[in-house]
Amino acid sequence: MRNTLILAAIAFAVALAIIVGNKLSNEAMAVVVGTVCGIGASIPVSIGLVIASSHNWGKQNSYEQVAPGYQPPIVIVNPQQAPMAYGPSSYYLPAPMNSPIESREFKIIGGE
Repeated sequence: MRNTLILAAIAFAVALAIIVGNKLSNEAMAVVVGTVCGIGASIPVSIGLVIASSHNWGKQNSYEQVAPGYQPPIVIVNPQQAPMAYGPSSYYLPAPMNSPIESREFKIIGGE
């Protein structure tokens, strides 16, 4: 029964591929064939990457190189407070400056 279902599924897939393939244009068929070939080419590369990433390749992990029970020192640096220009209750704001940009005259073209 199982073999019959598998053969029927394969026959259905082949028949469907033939029917769809006859109705597609050449450009659409080129896209489908390119996609199938690209997926087929990426499968061995993906398997190789999985195998390569699962092996240590003779290297020790970084946690094995450190002596057991060793903790790196913890350094806490307190941030310095910004100086208050106008008193302790206000934020630090720089003093306003007279810049040359403020004294420029702009001409709007097309305006009255």
